Amino acid sequence: MYRQTVLAPARSRALPAALLVGIALAVWFCAAAIATPFDHDESQYIAGASFSTYLLIFRDFLQLQPPLHSWAFAPLAALFPNHMVLAMRLATAVTALCTLLTLWRALRVAGISRDSAAIATLLIGATAAFQFTGSVVRNDMLPTLLSSMGLLAALMALRHCAPRYWLTAGSLFGLAIATKLNFAPLGLMTGLFVISAGGRCGFRAACWLAAGALIGMTPLLLAWMLAPDAFLYGILTYGATAPFAWYTANGAGDELTLVGKISDLLKYLALGPALAALTVLGINWITTRQRARSAGRRLAIWMIGGALVGAALPTPTQIQYLMPLLPPLALALGYLLDDARRWSLARRQTLLGVLCVMTVPGLVETAIGIGAMVRNGSPVLEADAAARWAGATVRRLSGDDDIATLSPHLISSSGLELDPRFATGPFAYRSGWTMGTQLARRLHVMIPATLKDMDRDPPAAILTGYEDGTRNLPKRPDDGLIAYARSRGYRMLAMPDGVGRLYVRPLRVRRR
Repeated sequence: MYRQTVLAPARSRALPAALLVGIALAVWFCAAAIATPFDHDESQYIAGASFSTYLLIFRDFLQLQPPLHSWAFAPLAALFPNHMVLAMRLATAVTALCTLLTLWRALRVAGISRDSAAIATLLIGATAAFQFTGSVVRNDMLPTLLSSMGLLAALMALRHCAPRYWLTAGSLFGLAIATKLNFAPLGLMTGLFVISAGGRCGFRAACWLAAGALIGMTPLLLAWMLAPDAFLYGILTYGATAPFAWYTANGAGDELTLVGKISDLLKYLALGPALAALTVLGINWITTRQRARSAGRRLAIWMIGGALVGAALPTPTQIQYLMPLLPPLALALGYLLDDARRWSLARRQTLLGVLCVMTVPGLVETAIGIGAMVRNGSPVLEADAAARWAGATVRRLSGDDDIATLSPHLISSSGLELDPRFATGPFAYRSGWTMGTQLARRLHVMIPATLKDMDRDPPAAILTGYEDGTRNLPKRPDDGLIAYARSRGYRMLAMPDGVGRLYVRPLRVRRR
């Protein structure tokens, strides 16, 4: 009775604190989702979800990613057609919050203390990679949530050695792979760890894990069955050829070398506490190797190894590819913070100080975006308003409602009908010479060489201006669309943001 009397007030004090932290995180991520400027990668994900509401992926339109993200976000496109980007951004923010909650729970199941679990989880959430992927529409945060749930299930399986937990863990890792392929090494290394563990959690558990993974990857099988050629090109061939061709054409091929990839990976790891945490973890593991005998610690090591491989696989290396690393890194960091309780006060404070200082780059960038939104307005809401203006203008001037653009995310709220051949945004188009006209037509994708195909059914409008090249990649994918619009007598209007150029088909060439 005395023990219960002592513990109850502690819990009552902890609950409000956790609630306040949760509210603060919700406000932070939702604000970031509304404030973060657009990334042109969002185009293919928003278009994929939108088209998935009434077309079959790969069969009717090409995608360059596994199908699960498009299918998961399709209901949002159907429910919020006039605020599609906003709904998907906020859904991503909610996914980020659920990921942090799942990671905290996983660390607690692993036996990590409440304080260490909370600190480790918050540090992971403060990485620039987590901040970025939690505020834009991409297919990185959803598999991070799924793999975090898989980690939680695996830790439950280590505790209970029950087949249902291994089956659940495998299914969740399989679903993560069906959302983003670079999570595959994470799941594979989890399986290898289970085999190496032996005993009750040995080969039989690995079989249950593998069976679950096959179940989870069912969306990949379904997508392949819909259109094998388009699936293989979008999922495998494109990533193995097009980025190299595009970067080489822009004179930036050196960014794709092994040295360039490693330097980029280290740079992105340093934007947050991940690099510092990995360094301290490596030193601690070498100096106290006997402490890695616990199953949870060894699972974290195996998964970190697989995640680093997954982060390095895609080309070119980008900050979002670090996401497979974050769930196992949170687990390892939680164990490290618990170990630090036995360190001297100065050493422990130094560790926490370094890790907290390393959170500055990721948090500051997000804070700058939120501050800019407070002063100048939300880029998402402004884009929604501009899209509605474009929709009304096109319908008024052309009497029609279809459009072609390499920036689908910027017209998603217009009510205009996007040509499905532009579902990949600028990506398949800008390296179209690598696939040729026959393949492009067979895969239902537009490339510069097939622009004349639009003459059979000219779009009412063409939106350009957002793919005008960058300093590192100066080639301008929009040039072909601009030339097409000018040669067909389209009228050019400036978009409200002063960047985009909307070409509207005059009534005299109106379709019959």
